Amino acid sequence: MNESFNFATVTKADLPLIQQMYQSTFKPIYLKYQDDQTDPLFESLVSLEEKWSRPNNHFYFFNHRNVRVGMLRIIVSQNRQTARLSPLLILPQFQGRGYAQQMLHNIEIFYPSVTTWHLDTIAEEKKLVYLYKKMGYVRDINKITAIKPGMTIIYFSKIISK
Repeated sequence: MNESFNFATVTKADLPLIQQMYQSTFKPIYLKYQDDQTDPLFESLVSLEEKWSRPNNHFYFFNHRNVRVGMLRIIVSQNRQTARLSPLLILPQFQGRGYAQQMLHNIEIFYPSVTTWHLDTIAEEKKLVYLYKKMGYVRDINKITAIKPGMTIIYFSKIISK
């Protein structure tokens, strides 16, 4: 793992900051798609606290040289071999610098028992689709969720051979 990057566990007291990170990062997506139902922009503190308190959910800040550049939530299966990333975000001022690639790489090292990773994204967001494919995620062509015209969620997985 690159030593200039690290994960820091999110505490309950950090949840208002997580909500602010959601709002600053997901606002452009909301403005583009006007999705009032599923956009993380509208995640409430109550909802974040409920997710944070689940034993299989883990929230982490992602730091680069002690500067918080993003965060992610990981939902880990009971046997700790399967995990889902949702969400993964890089703050707007740090996007386009390869931090998401580094985060995806580092989380695999941070969770060595996980052999299958899952995530989803908006099909119309070509940069995100490209990122996940570049990082070895494979699209499940049989699974899609139409949110509204012009906005479709697609699903990816990555199997890591140990």
